Amino acid sequence: MSQKLTIQEKGITAYEFQKDSMLTNNDLMIINRFELNFFKNFECSTQTNLPVPMKNEVYYFESKIYSLPHPEDTLISIGLSIKPYPWFRLPGRHAHSICYDSDGYRRYNQPFKFTNDPPFPKLAQGDVVGVGYKTRSGTVFFTRNGKKVSESRIGGHVKNFKIANFGQLFPTVGANNLCSIHVNLGQRGFVFIEGNVKSWGYAPIEGNGPAPPAYRKFNSDILLERSEVDDDNNDLSEREDDFPPDFWEVHGDPDRMESSSPPLIDQDKFSYNAYSDVESNAERITLNSLVPPNTPPAYNEELSIGSSQEVITEQEDEVETNASAQSATESEESEIPDDHSDSRLYEEETEDMEMEFTPEVETTAAGECQDETREDIEEQQ
Repeated sequence: MSQKLTIQEKGITAYEFQKDSMLTNNDLMIINRFELNFFKNFECSTQTNLPVPMKNEVYYFESKIYSLPHPEDTLISIGLSIKPYPWFRLPGRHAHSICYDSDGYRRYNQPFKFTNDPPFPKLAQGDVVGVGYKTRSGTVFFTRNGKKVSESRIGGHVKNFKIANFGQLFPTVGANNLCSIHVNLGQRGFVFIEGNVKSWGYAPIEGNGPAPPAYRKFNSDILLERSEVDDDNNDLSEREDDFPPDFWEVHGDPDRMESSSPPLIDQDKFSYNAYSDVESNAERITLNSLVPPNTPPAYNEELSIGSSQEVITEQEDEVETNASAQSATESEESEIPDDHSDSRLYEEETEDMEMEFTPEVETTAAGECQDETREDIEEQQ
């Protein structure tokens, strides 16, 4: 019942591959729950934490050979088995286990060597092997790269593969050499199209989440049944040191604090003692409890008055020097001739001269005209 609830709440994230406690990361490393990395040159296997569900009719998972550096010296077995299963053996070698080996053989409770040719195609890097299980009939079938593998040469599919007394089967993957295998229980799409169409994954991608708590009448909820105070001993005198603290409490040597000027009692009145919870008989020293060795220098009134007068005299001297400098600059500027003033004087002189010469010219011209008229009259006479 608990397994069904975890699958319902978490979905496919409830599944993960778990290695035996005897295996180390130098033997087998599991990354992101479904990425299996085998290292050492010996047989070992790993299983999921939860079994194959029995709710739907068919369940299916796929395993991709992500890395296979030494295919001739490496044997990979992918299948189903009971739990616990020997971690130092590959699936299919012991009772209640079945697998598809990378050398092309199907093993069903068979630990011995085969003499006949392999009925299945051999596996290489990049191949995807699928294992399907029908819950009602107990039939196990295999796929390779999205297509069902024919088992007619070896008597057809294995049927009635069920564990007595409601036994459970677990996805199991093993290898005997360096390789990397990525398992897909339904968190991604399958290469086998029928598995996607009929939703043969082990669990939905997202779960429903946990159920909310049952809320009852007031003061009867589960969230309100506990508190920090023990019900048997309701004496609150033991909780006197709890927050809020006494902000008016003053720490330090009272004689030295009263002798200081100004008294440190007034300074420490609003300070919070951070050492109230520390049990120590020594004197608690803070910044406010320490009296400075020497008082800061005090300035007398006479010194302050003398200093102010000196400042005033210095300011007056500066004003006088600035005024004398400005007068000197103005006198120098007055001596320098101005080009604009000379041009104005020249224009005024020319205008006066024009005014003086213009009437004489007019009178001479009028006299000449009169003389000409007189000569004409005399000639006519």
